[in-house]
Amino acid sequence: MRVKTGDKKYAGTDANVFAILYGEKDDTGIINLKACKLHKNKFEQGMIEEFTVEAVDLGELKKVRIGHDNSGGSSGWFLDWVEINAPSQGQRLRFPCGRWLDPGEDDGAIVRDLYSADLQTEYYVPFVPYEIKTFTSDVFGAGTDADVFIVLYGSKGVCTEQKHLCVNERERRLFFERGAEDMFIVELEDVGDIIEKIRIGHDNRGTNPGWHLDRVEIRRLLRKGKGSETIIFPCERWLARSEEDGETVLELVPSDIITEKLLRDGTLKVNETEVDDALETHTYNVSVRTGDIHGAGTDANVFLTIYGDLGDTGERKLCKSESNSNKFERGAVDKFSIEAVDLGLVFKIKIRHDNSMLGADWYLDQVEVVDVDTDEVYMFLCERWLSKKKEDKRIERTFYVKGYEGERNSKNSSKTTMKSLDSNMNKKKKKKKAAAVEEGPVIPYDFTVSTGLDRDASTTSRVYVIIIGPGDLETERLWLDLHEEKKCFASGSMEHFQCYGLDVGQIKRVEMVYEVTVVTGDTQDAGTDTNIYIIVFGANGCTEELLLPKNEDRFERGQEDTFNLEIDDIAPLKKMRVRVDGTGSRPDWFLDQIIMRDTITEEVSVFTYENWLSKSKGPKRTSVCELAAVVDEEEMVEKTTYIITVKTSDVSGAGTDANVFLIIFGENGDTGTLALKECSNRNKFERKQVDIFRFTDIFSLGDLSKVRVWHDNKGPAAGWHLEYIDVKDELMNETFRFPCDRWLAKNEEDGQIMREMACANNDNLDLNEKTKYEIAITTASTDNADTKENVWIVLEGKKSRSKELMMENKKKKFLRGATDTFEFSSKNVGEIVGICLGHITKDGKKVKSESFWHVLEVVITEKELGNQYTFHCDAQIPLAAKKDDFMTFECTKTVESFASKVRSLVPVKYEIIIITGDIKGGGTDANVFITVYGVNGDSGKRALKQKFRNLFERGHTDRFTLEMLDLGELLRVRVEHDNTGTKPGWYLECVEITNTANWVTTIFMCGKWLDTTKADGQIQRVLYPRY
Repeated sequence: MRVKTGDKKYAGTDANVFAILYGEKDDTGIINLKACKLHKNKFEQGMIEEFTVEAVDLGELKKVRIGHDNSGGSSGWFLDWVEINAPSQGQRLRFPCGRWLDPGEDDGAIVRDLYSADLQTEYYVPFVPYEIKTFTSDVFGAGTDADVFIVLYGSKGVCTEQKHLCVNERERRLFFERGAEDMFIVELEDVGDIIEKIRIGHDNRGTNPGWHLDRVEIRRLLRKGKGSETIIFPCERWLARSEEDGETVLELVPSDIITEKLLRDGTLKVNETEVDDALETHTYNVSVRTGDIHGAGTDANVFLTIYGDLGDTGERKLCKSESNSNKFERGAVDKFSIEAVDLGLVFKIKIRHDNSMLGADWYLDQVEVVDVDTDEVYMFLCERWLSKKKEDKRIERTFYVKGYEGERNSKNSSKTTMKSLDSNMNKKKKKKKAAAVEEGPVIPYDFTVSTGLDRDASTTSRVYVIIIGPGDLETERLWLDLHEEKKCFASGSMEHFQCYGLDVGQIKRVEMVYEVTVVTGDTQDAGTDTNIYIIVFGANGCTEELLLPKNEDRFERGQEDTFNLEIDDIAPLKKMRVRVDGTGSRPDWFLDQIIMRDTITEEVSVFTYENWLSKSKGPKRTSVCELAAVVDEEEMVEKTTYIITVKTSDVSGAGTDANVFLIIFGENGDTGTLALKECSNRNKFERKQVDIFRFTDIFSLGDLSKVRVWHDNKGPAAGWHLEYIDVKDELMNETFRFPCDRWLAKNEEDGQIMREMACANNDNLDLNEKTKYEIAITTASTDNADTKENVWIVLEGKKSRSKELMMENKKKKFLRGATDTFEFSSKNVGEIVGICLGHITKDGKKVKSESFWHVLEVVITEKELGNQYTFHCDAQIPLAAKKDDFMTFECTKTVESFASKVRSLVPVKYEIIIITGDIKGGGTDANVFITVYGVNGDSGKRALKQKFRNLFERGHTDRFTLEMLDLGELLRVRVEHDNTGTKPGWYLECVEITNTANWVTTIFMCGKWLDTTKADGQIQRVLYPRY
């Protein structure tokens, strides 16, 4: 029984507390909660007390009655909850209270009845009873006062939790005396029919911790009540630091099994058999190499656990180094011997220290484990700090053997069991909803939970979300479980979660899930702690810059880390840009390759680098790289050389001394930022001057769409009047012109120092009044889906409507499962949003009997621009003699061609309204920036500034006008600040953006802090439209 006292002022009590457990069969009677396992002074503010209650089988628990006798100097008590763990039933039940037991508070009651919260009940496999007998040897000093524990192992590495045999200090003083036989009845996990080994040890505490153990006997009931079985584990060894090998933990294997069965005549049949196939005891030599860097050594106590496919060693303290008297010093190799029952194939280790002593920080280079009996050598590459001050401030790490390809899951969290159980409970309650389909694809959902600032806004309860989609399709309960170090959803906090659940429909724009495998090179110090970002480019756009989550132990030397990544449907993939930001104690990274697998089409794209991303290592000395996608051994993009010609205008003061930068955009993405530094002219960007820059070994972008050019506004004459930029692709042998004829200057025109220019080459494409359409019609493959009659179609566009286009059935068209293609010339109807589809008799004959044509899908391609419109029909269209009987369908998918997107790239002025929240400290003195994303690309990072105005003050509304190439439908915005100024924290209420060309306004709600000291500490937010 665990009892939590609330974390309120004066919540603790000095009174005597009692409880009564009520079950469906019986109750326990009054239990005085006196012998607490954890604290001598019980029921203090915010504390959790633990008690053991023995009782007859109560059946299913119904309620708990808890109260106190109102005695003591401060008797009032605020009880948070009571938790009952019943291992024999496989249940952990939570009984919430959250009320005072105080005559002067609440309703004055000092006794309350509590009922379990179903959603907080955890179910697990019920425990079974074991009778454990320990026999202490009859030798001098054999007894112990230490805390003895035991672990039972079954076959295939199945084991119980570590169980302490004594409940409190009093029992430890009574048991384990010289020559004594002590018996304990414990409930533990069922390890199966065979107990292959046990691990028994103690904590080496007390006045006389050394212990000489003769043997252990474990008795348990046979299945189906057929009797009992006693397994004997001989020991006859010391568990003492000062005796024999100094070990306080031993692993024992069985020698004999005694079976007792009660026969029908009442006699007891006893059968004793010797265990022939017991596991062997192996010796493992462990070599620990401390790194040869400043401060690498440690004075702390180091502990190691070795895991194999047959079990583990349990945690062992590395006490006596066979090679050095002073262990774990810089550059030293320390050797230890560990005796354990055969682990099988070793695949991982867990190593930690206790952070004791002054020099506790430790840089561990590698660990080598040698199985002396089999001569197998297992190498574990570490190259990490175990420190509370460095890297990720962890002093415990898990490492996998070099070359390991299995699942890297070091934690068997009980929360997983809890979630699966909650899912089952949820299903039972959803039986009433016939529409709720519970099978389908499972996708990740990302949640951000902001707790309010109101009094008592926080909660310690478990929180869950159910997502409901169209047609009452819903997920199971998705539990938002906090990290272990966080106790509650605190007032004003912001937490982020990722949960996997049923795909219930269009919740987000994300359409594709890729399985991503990141391979870190197998070279010294290849692993990293830095932030890794990627941008994936495809034929249909690109992703935003995505941070690859470190998740504790990813991106380490020689590892392959696999995880899922959600991105927009941009396939086929063309290339990837990878960037590291150089943060962390290990900023350098050796990237081998990245593999992306489309989980739907199974197409695999490989991006290979095999080099350093580092400013100080490797031949390239770069933190950014671009990698071509290789699909079926074919590179999706080719390398080229870009020759960039920049013409400065012939106007007064046109030249600039600032540093100029350029990004080129095309079919295959963009080049990334190119610094225009080295050219034929020593003094660049002078009035009426032409400067030529050459960039080699760049992936070709194909046809170009636009360029983005800007400068850093530095130097005595920073303002610049740009006439045009020419970009020549040597691979294509084609030159693209980008006219500008505008100022990039703070004190000229609109004050912008960043411009985007569309490619003038695309103006040559002339769309006539008439255009050609290709119509591909797929007939369903069901029985009687085909037709021998004609079909007609009308295209409904945003500009106009086409005439009826007749598709004559001359050469066996519209057969079952077939796709038939037709071409028509028609006036340009603009973007196609719908079609009318009819099924008509040949030569206008009358319909003799009811007949249908089952159409599955219609795909229309606009030939000049290449835009594609898909209509998923899956409908039976009745045969008619006239064209007044038809069915209409809306467009389900549009794929806009590159040529079409380029034609829409015209300069547009956007009005941006920023509303700062009207709360205390809501304003900011920092510099604010915005990036706007649309279907046609993004704006780039733009500074929001105005002369002689104090911007972004509490409750104020600020307006800005920015000129950009038309972004199309707006998808999201990123708002950020640089955290400068005396009060950089900022509460952003919302952002409104209006396209002044069509006066469409998009609202992006925020309502969050951008503050390193509040909420989640972020100073940037990605906002999505409010529909």
